[in-house]
Amino acid sequence: MGRLTNDQKHDTRPRNDRPPRWATWLMSRFSPSGLEDELQGDLLEMFAYWIKTVGLRGARWRYILAVLRLICPFSGSTTGQILTYSQPGFPSREPQTIFIIKPAMVRNYLKVAWRNLLKNKSFFLINTLGLAFGMAACLLILQYVTFERSYDSFHPDADHIFRIELDSYQNGKLAFRSATSYPAIAPTLKKEFSEVAETARLFAARTNVVTYQNIHHREDNFYFADNSIFNIFKIDFLRGNQATALTDKNTVVLSETTARKYFARENPLGKTIKLGRTPYLVKGVYKDYPKNSHLELDLIFSYLTEPDAQTSWGWYAFYTYVKLKPIARVEQFRAKIVNLVQKYVPNEAKNGNRSELLLQPLPDIHLFSNLNQEAEANGNGQSVAVLSVIALFILVIAWINYINLATARAMDRAKEVGIRKVAGAERAQLISQFLIESVLPNLLAVALALIIVQASAPYFSDLTGNPLSLNQWLQHDLWLPAFGIFLGGTLLSGLYPALLLSGFQPITALKGKLSHLTSGLSLRQSLIVFQFAASIILMVGTLTVYRQLRFMQEQDLGFSSAQKLIVRGVLAPDSTYGAKVDAFQQELLKARFVEKTTTSTHIPGMEILWANSARRVDRADAVDNTLYNTAIDDHFLEAYAIRLLAGRNFNRAFGTDRTNALLNETAVKLLGFSSPSDALGKFIGTGDTLQIVGVVKDFHQQGLQKGHWPMLLRFRPDAAQFFSLQLASTRNLTQRLASIQAQYERIFPGNPFEYFFLDDFFNKQYKAEQRFGRVSGLFASLAIFIACLGLFALATFIAKQRTKEMGIRKVLGASVPSLIGLLTKDFLKLIIIAIGIATPLAWYAMSRWLVDFAYHIAVPWWAFVVAGVGAIGLALVTVSLQSIRAALLNPVKSLRSE
Repeated sequence: MGRLTNDQKHDTRPRNDRPPRWATWLMSRFSPSGLEDELQGDLLEMFAYWIKTVGLRGARWRYILAVLRLICPFSGSTTGQILTYSQPGFPSREPQTIFIIKPAMVRNYLKVAWRNLLKNKSFFLINTLGLAFGMAACLLILQYVTFERSYDSFHPDADHIFRIELDSYQNGKLAFRSATSYPAIAPTLKKEFSEVAETARLFAARTNVVTYQNIHHREDNFYFADNSIFNIFKIDFLRGNQATALTDKNTVVLSETTARKYFARENPLGKTIKLGRTPYLVKGVYKDYPKNSHLELDLIFSYLTEPDAQTSWGWYAFYTYVKLKPIARVEQFRAKIVNLVQKYVPNEAKNGNRSELLLQPLPDIHLFSNLNQEAEANGNGQSVAVLSVIALFILVIAWINYINLATARAMDRAKEVGIRKVAGAERAQLISQFLIESVLPNLLAVALALIIVQASAPYFSDLTGNPLSLNQWLQHDLWLPAFGIFLGGTLLSGLYPALLLSGFQPITALKGKLSHLTSGLSLRQSLIVFQFAASIILMVGTLTVYRQLRFMQEQDLGFSSAQKLIVRGVLAPDSTYGAKVDAFQQELLKARFVEKTTTSTHIPGMEILWANSARRVDRADAVDNTLYNTAIDDHFLEAYAIRLLAGRNFNRAFGTDRTNALLNETAVKLLGFSSPSDALGKFIGTGDTLQIVGVVKDFHQQGLQKGHWPMLLRFRPDAAQFFSLQLASTRNLTQRLASIQAQYERIFPGNPFEYFFLDDFFNKQYKAEQRFGRVSGLFASLAIFIACLGLFALATFIAKQRTKEMGIRKVLGASVPSLIGLLTKDFLKLIIIAIGIATPLAWYAMSRWLVDFAYHIAVPWWAFVVAGVGAIGLALVTVSLQSIRAALLNPVKSLRSE
């Protein structure tokens, strides 16, 4: 046994035969000066001996335990022995003590910490509750943020998978940005670019009625897809052959839940289901797709079933995914494909149009993509970032409470520090003592926080719409930050008070003359300002979000949505559908509770996917512009109370109205007409030639996050994908719905009856904003509560410190109101400073948030007044509770010790 040799320093054994490197590093880092080589040499010799006696795995465990025993201050050994070798062939040695802190001293620190906590129960309780609520809020938000950022990360090669984005320019201006692109792009990329490992296309079907054994189901989460989709996405098959599942026409694979819905416990392989009227053979069953995916896949049909969707460069309705090879340079590949469309559609440039292809990283789609024709409603990266900041604010506010109380109590512990220093304590030992004291409330707060998180998880899951569970804590990207919160809280909340207290000079500390505490006072004031500035920013933000939501819900949308019942039409119509549509509407109008009915292919609140290029026929220099099409009947404008600005409505008496069109104001301006009346009688080319017979006032097809769409209304009374019913009232709704359903099932047998109310459907577009408003409001309130909790504790302590001063002033004739003012004015000054700091920051932050809405309010001035007055009011009430108690105290009691 002896010092570390050169051969041992440069260990050339295979890595599998070496001791754990991290343990060796830990030993070298914390070994006493001068003993490092000797200790490591002894350990390596012991490691070689242990390999022979207990094997490699056992040797590693013994090595790790030996290292921890040497450096760990909580070892249980009272003598602090390093190692005692009693194995044959190894001489014994005298034990040496190398502990950083002796265990006896640690036990003493813990006893003192526990006694101090019991001595100040109220402050300990406030500190612990504040930290617990702060940590719980932070952990809940951390769960939500982690889930939102985990979208599509479960795919093995997610960093190499991209979705193609199609940007279309008309007349040099960006017309639209689409998540879908042309079907020819996928095979072209695979053929022409060596960087591409695989491509796949997904296409949403035209009908979504699925039938098995004459039972109809309406499915929304399904696509036609190439079989190569299984080489890009992680889809785990339970039954069937993944390699050939969709290589034939008219085949389908089902998710586990969908298969159970249709076939119960039967084996679905080889069975047939119908999509519309087309039969499909079930070739496979896969595990349910994870919730944290931007796609919801319940059924996947063979793409080969759609022969018209193979090589088109004119139909952009397909989601195209590309998987690049690991060696591919993404930026170079981006540059190569950006102008690919111009190569295959040269006529596009002649019409003044241009299309560009962009790459969207798969993990970024959910939070950072807001394109036309998204597969699902995505999240909002900005909102997630804001919630992360709120979580940090809450946690820092809770830590500040601890720091403020610890520094405020410094005077009470000055003599204790002085005595310890006189007895020989070094500053490092005092810092260790106060840091250990901060471990106890933080440790208890973590335990309480976990209980709060577990208890509130179901409510928070409903609030956010995301599935949250304790299983998420098994993921390292969640529990590591959680441990970091505890460790950071212990250090941040304990380090400054520890440095302040340990810095006292023994003589001045014992005399009680601590003039340098003014720096601690200044820090406490700064921290209080930060607490309330953060709280005011959160209050202003919550009020602004609430007002924007009210604005969107109360804004005139340009149409009537009140008491409007929507019934879905038949998605697989036959040649008799037109006559049945008329018969159904006539039956509805016989009922007194139905005032009006109309049909259309789209309703307000829907994204219109039917778009085409249109140009004026009367001008040789006319250019193409994208218009969004909706087919309506002649009652649509009246039923929705949409105002006609010029011309006339459609009329069934005019047989030519199928070749006529109505435009909205935005479309009229886009096509270059000087006024609505100027557009009347003009012709536009959209593949077919249409004459403009009327112009309607703009109405909001989608929510106020987006502007008005340039719309073209076509006359198609038999294209009834939706029936819109204007109800006289919603009384006896159950009976009335049953009556409507009976008529629907009689006229359209075998089709599921589905309905909803238009105002509920339209307001779903604001679901993300409403959720953000509720979550931010909840945690803003919690932040204010924690700040007031800390202010209450600090006011209590200061009032206690100034008890004798209050007694003397009262003896000298000071009134109770003047004493209350004396105690509250200092806090009031700090709140006013916080308002001054928070106002411009809150205004800037909320102005940036509102920019994302096409129609939005200005940041309301009254939000700053409410937040400022509220902060002052809460602070005054919190501080006054203790100020009044101190002012009313009998001066005899406060001065009896003098």
